[in-house]
Amino acid sequence: MYTEALKQQIILLQQQNAELKQQLASSTHKFSTTIARLEQELNACQNLLLFFDISVDMLCIAGFDGYFKRVNPAGEKILGYSQAEFQSIPFIDLVHPEDKASTLGEMSKLSQGIRVFRFENRYLCKDGSYCWLSWTSVAHDDFIFAVARDVTERKVAEEVLKRFEVKIKFLLQQTPLGIIEWNSNFEVVEWNPAAEKIFGYSTAEMLRQHALEIVPENQRDNVIELMKSLLENRGGHYSLNENVTKDGKLITCEWINTPLVDGEGNFLGIYSMVQDVSDRLKFEAAVRDSEERFRLATEQTGQAVYDYDVLSGKILWAGNSEQIIGLSKEELQNFDIASWESRIHPDDREMATSLLTQAMEQKTHYQVEYRFQIQDGNYIDVHDTGIFLFNSEDQAYRMLGTLSNISERKQTEAMLRQQEAQYRSIFESVNDGINVLDLEVGQMVAVNPAFCQMHGYSQAELLNLKTTDYIHPDSYPRLKEFVKTIKAGQKFHCQAVAIRKDGTLFDVEVIGKPFNYSGKPHALSVVRDISERIRAEQEQQKLLSILEVTPDIVGIADATGKNCYMNKAGQQILGISVTEAEELPITEFIGTSMLEKFQTEILPTAIRQGTWSGESILRSRNGEEFPVSQVIIAHKNDQGEVEFISTIARDIRDRQQIEAQLRQQKQELEATLQKLQRTQTQMIQAEKMSSLGQLVAGVAHEINNPVNFIHGNLNYLEEHSQDLLRIIKVYLQKIPNYDPELQALHEEIDLEYIQQDLPKILNSMKVGTQRIRQIVLSLRTFSRMDEAEFKAVNIHTGIDSTLMILQHRLKEQPQRPAIQVIKDYSELPLVECYAGQLNQVFMNILANAIDALEELRINGQQLTTVTPTIRIATSMSRSNWLRIAIADNGIGMPEKVQQQVFNPFFTTKPVGKGTGMGMSISYQVITEKHNGKLECYSKPGQGTEFIIEIPIQQ
Repeated sequence: MYTEALKQQIILLQQQNAELKQQLASSTHKFSTTIARLEQELNACQNLLLFFDISVDMLCIAGFDGYFKRVNPAGEKILGYSQAEFQSIPFIDLVHPEDKASTLGEMSKLSQGIRVFRFENRYLCKDGSYCWLSWTSVAHDDFIFAVARDVTERKVAEEVLKRFEVKIKFLLQQTPLGIIEWNSNFEVVEWNPAAEKIFGYSTAEMLRQHALEIVPENQRDNVIELMKSLLENRGGHYSLNENVTKDGKLITCEWINTPLVDGEGNFLGIYSMVQDVSDRLKFEAAVRDSEERFRLATEQTGQAVYDYDVLSGKILWAGNSEQIIGLSKEELQNFDIASWESRIHPDDREMATSLLTQAMEQKTHYQVEYRFQIQDGNYIDVHDTGIFLFNSEDQAYRMLGTLSNISERKQTEAMLRQQEAQYRSIFESVNDGINVLDLEVGQMVAVNPAFCQMHGYSQAELLNLKTTDYIHPDSYPRLKEFVKTIKAGQKFHCQAVAIRKDGTLFDVEVIGKPFNYSGKPHALSVVRDISERIRAEQEQQKLLSILEVTPDIVGIADATGKNCYMNKAGQQILGISVTEAEELPITEFIGTSMLEKFQTEILPTAIRQGTWSGESILRSRNGEEFPVSQVIIAHKNDQGEVEFISTIARDIRDRQQIEAQLRQQKQELEATLQKLQRTQTQMIQAEKMSSLGQLVAGVAHEINNPVNFIHGNLNYLEEHSQDLLRIIKVYLQKIPNYDPELQALHEEIDLEYIQQDLPKILNSMKVGTQRIRQIVLSLRTFSRMDEAEFKAVNIHTGIDSTLMILQHRLKEQPQRPAIQVIKDYSELPLVECYAGQLNQVFMNILANAIDALEELRINGQQLTTVTPTIRIATSMSRSNWLRIAIADNGIGMPEKVQQQVFNPFFTTKPVGKGTGMGMSISYQVITEKHNGKLECYSKPGQGTEFIIEIPIQQ
């Protein structure tokens, strides 16, 4: 039994052993497969690492933490940092400040799911400079893999080419050569101004027109053949043939045609330069040597690609090698490193070969420019760039590179540098300000030193300013017109006012024209400071204005005595025209009796001493002679030579009249002084009256109590006196016969009269005290001197108190009947006002109305039978305004007086009766104190009406 169990265990172990062998075989196979795959990946990594190290472009690996993890040797060379420095600096810190925002924007694309992105920015080199890098980046797992190519030279070249393109376009518009571009169908697509001038057709007329339109019928077959030659590249680049202008005239033109082809050699069109040589052909023998000017190089440039076998020295060529070097394919097959060295210019050979050796030893990118000899023996400028490949033993075995013909670029760069230096010299040294303005954003992109000095800003400050920052607001309309005109492609000229940095203003003259700058429309402006010229012109104009309005004769003559200028007064007094004033000799204006003295004494004295003054005699064109007071001045240059002579002469015939006028003016001034003195007296009197008004208000207040006391006791006195009179009456009735002595006293005092008169006296006293109380109340109501603030009052009470005070003037007078006062009061609310000041207004208007009614009589005679009347009407006007109309039927006022009625010190009353301040003060009280209106309406003979309007609430 034990043996059976052991057998089973052995069988089980054998089965397990078989399974283990099978698993081991399977694992061994997987392990071998994995080993093979890892060996392949290792080889691939070694190849990638080799590519990483030999790439001429910057290859790098960066993490999302913002740091480089690894940068290849090309990156170290381009930026100048070591591997350790790269890994210690956040890569965003190396980005140019102006490019950081765009770089971060590109990086943000990773969060948007974009795994591959391309962009360009500037990186800070270790030497402090910046270089342009063109990036292609891909995100994988936790890293960013990127390739950066140094495109600094391309960027610089692009900028240079842009500026060159602007200048070329400008030259195309200004060149006397006709420039015409034809499409593949030989239809016009560009037609410059010179072509318009040559053929007479405008650009609009010739666009999309066929070339045969300007070819005579008998020449068209030749031109068609020429077109075929150009299409097949068999020639036709230069031709001399007849053409026909718009007006039918035949001309002989010289053509230089350049086929335009794309990168694949497809024909796109023709670029032609043409000039009318009709006149030149007449003298062909004399100008034959100048035909070389029209020769145009037709060879196209490109790149030659080479593969240099380092071990054998053999160089294989491809691309445009034949065109660049000038050798045939068979000749290029035998080209080696020695052939290359022999064709390098002797002065450049050592540099080119040593850099090649250095690139191979240091495993760096080979890049150099040198002069290379082509097959015809001439040298061309070439750009040679390449990279070495190294084998597993770290030995260079191969080099791949390109050779570019940069002769034209070198020439262009030299020409551009020369032109830029010339333009910069002019731009920097010219005295006028020059600026280039971007029309889209309204900011300058270039200014010269003169413009900076003119405005007081630095160049950096000006480039950050807007046009409105240095142009005065009064000139904004001209600025809008300037932009509109330039955008329309026209030239603009104006004068404007500019602002310096310190805020001072100055006049400028601006000349602007359209200018294409960096492919965008700009304005090129020349600005000249004309402040001094404007001031000089203004001073000259002022002087001329003074000379033209002066009543004296002012004249100027040249050194020969010919008159050059005569002012209007001189022309009028002498009776000459403007033309005569600029042609006649000065001796024509000298009196006959004075001519000899003028020639022998006066003029020589003026020339010798510089001036002469005194009395002389002049003669008008009609022969009339008159005395003048004259000054003659001889103006000399630095050499003491007389340049011109000027004179000022005053006609003294009117001296007595002037003296009489002066006496009259003296009298008028004395009268004015007296009037001022009277006015001063009146103002003093008015001030006294104001003080008196305050005194009256005080006195009225003080007498109010005793008057009330007297008035109150009069009732008791009346009762007591009535009691006494009844007692006397009863006594006399009871005792008719009384003592004789009493009888005598009775008769002496006239007791019957006392009995009759005493009640009348008491009643009169009651009326008198009542009148005093009313007057006191009116005085207190009128003055209101204690009310300095707005207060709601009854306007009717103020008017009535004023009428009470003026009651004595309203009564019948010997020279006139009583003045009737008609009150037309409306129901009014309480009005917020300065009551005392408003009562003073009522007093002034009512007093003037009474004065006007009193003037109805002259010398005691009544002018009208109409009853003198003052009408006072109150009402509500508009929504919340009070209207008070005070009208009289007096003599009225003329329009001239009505216009001055509110002027200070204006009065029509006799001296001493009116101060001329009443209505002026009233106007001030209503308009300024109460924010209302005071208006006057009057017509002579129809009376006057004053209308007061004030708000109910202030």
